[in-house]
Amino acid sequence: MNHSRSIVKQASILAIAGILVRIIGVLYRSPLTSLITTEGIGYYSTAYNIYALILLISSYSIPTAISKLISEKLILNQYNNAQKILRCSFIYICAIGGGAAIVAFFIAPFIVPENAVAALRVLCPTIFLSGLLGVFRGYFQAHQTTLYTSVSQIIEQVFNAIVSVGAAYLFIQPYLSVGGSQLASVGAAGSALGTGAGVLIGLIYMGLMYFRRKDNLIVKDEPDNHEDSYKSIFKMILNIVTPIIFATCIYNLVTTIDMYIFYFAMGTGKEAITMFGVYSGEYIVLQNVPVALASAMSTASIPAISSSWAIKNYRQTKEHIRSGIRVTMMVLIPSAVGMTVLAFPIMGILFPQEDTIQLATMLLAVGSPGVVFFGLSTLTNGILQAIGEVNAPLKNAAIALIWHCIITVLLLFFTPLGLYSLVIANCFYGLQVCFLNQKSLRKKTHYRQEIRRTYVLPLVAALIMGIVAGGCYYGLFALTKKVFIPLIISVIVGVITYFVIILYMYAEHPKDLQAIPYLNRVVYKMKKR
Repeated sequence: MNHSRSIVKQASILAIAGILVRIIGVLYRSPLTSLITTEGIGYYSTAYNIYALILLISSYSIPTAISKLISEKLILNQYNNAQKILRCSFIYICAIGGGAAIVAFFIAPFIVPENAVAALRVLCPTIFLSGLLGVFRGYFQAHQTTLYTSVSQIIEQVFNAIVSVGAAYLFIQPYLSVGGSQLASVGAAGSALGTGAGVLIGLIYMGLMYFRRKDNLIVKDEPDNHEDSYKSIFKMILNIVTPIIFATCIYNLVTTIDMYIFYFAMGTGKEAITMFGVYSGEYIVLQNVPVALASAMSTASIPAISSSWAIKNYRQTKEHIRSGIRVTMMVLIPSAVGMTVLAFPIMGILFPQEDTIQLATMLLAVGSPGVVFFGLSTLTNGILQAIGEVNAPLKNAAIALIWHCIITVLLLFFTPLGLYSLVIANCFYGLQVCFLNQKSLRKKTHYRQEIRRTYVLPLVAALIMGIVAGGCYYGLFALTKKVFIPLIISVIVGVITYFVIILYMYAEHPKDLQAIPYLNRVVYKMKKR
């Protein structure tokens, strides 16, 4: 259990940072939307989706690949090979990431609407910088420390928020009298500048930490028992990176494909752009806040699972998988229920635009199950990649994407659901990837996840929590006619309620709770009594 507890602890550090990053991202969206309007958010989201797609293809999966490769070399005491992998990764990023940034700059007018071109071009240098930052993050994660990655993410998002709002404010000044689409377009470009500034500051921080800590991380004067050539290392990187890139690309392609299908069905007028801005800039952003835990758990699990799998310790591998999935479900299931019950006050505080608040609320309430599905599929993607099954997530994501496109087209063109078609299809996509990944995992490792303690008990506890939290909020709202304070109180009451019920339900299975940092102390004190 110590190994699993260590993974959960590293994941907790990364998850806290990830959630803080997403909360900061949500908070600065409100003043940004007020400055550049929902139409501007639509242009920014359009450009950002293309930027994210290019980043996925060029360098997004580099941290995962480096973390897996270096952790395997470290467990085998091949320290020179680990350093060679780091050097080769930088060369890879300079070639692929730099080339992708240049190509994206020149083809921008052909792949996004005219008013989103400036935002995409501002984002292009960030493709290259993000690749370099990913190399450093993967290197530290391979050494099973997520602290520097976590701090860099927070620093990156803080500067992103400050520069996004500040640059957008400065950019729109000459267009305040004109307004309309021109203001929205230049405001989107200003917001895009914040993304690049955040990545640059994060890269500087990680570079400084590497040079400060490298002597402690690199084991010197100890020859490798086997040393690979640079050619074989490049081949290893390509063999790992390529399927991970395609799998991650397909997995994250959903929002971009949804954008094109939605614009084809609804047109690219102001109303359609605004509606898609609500979907991608508000609903998807909020959905990704709790999914940060699954992403963190995946990142923290990869080095340990890769190491135990490399030395054929299959029992420990299964323990890592079991612990990671169970802890993730304990958090994501109540998160989904809470977002459904409290959708209106959450959207009312974060995105108070009167013309879109009702739509945003309904999207969040209907689509919150996607939190669980995307969280579990993200985690299982990482687990499959850690055990060398890098092609399985690619195949599963491709199958799910085909069905997603069919469902989206049918719902958009043959039902009156409109924007809700994207939400429903989005949830079905995440659910299908979950199912296919679990099937692949079972085939490779003969591992079966226990159902009752992993899914049923957290769901029952979450439903009770939802009733208590919802009753608390709407009762206080009826008395005070305020939103913020009742929301905070209801969230606190809901969290306490949930964990009290969980402690009661898992009283006969204390080991399941001992993997969770700090909660294990509560279990220990209860056992002493």
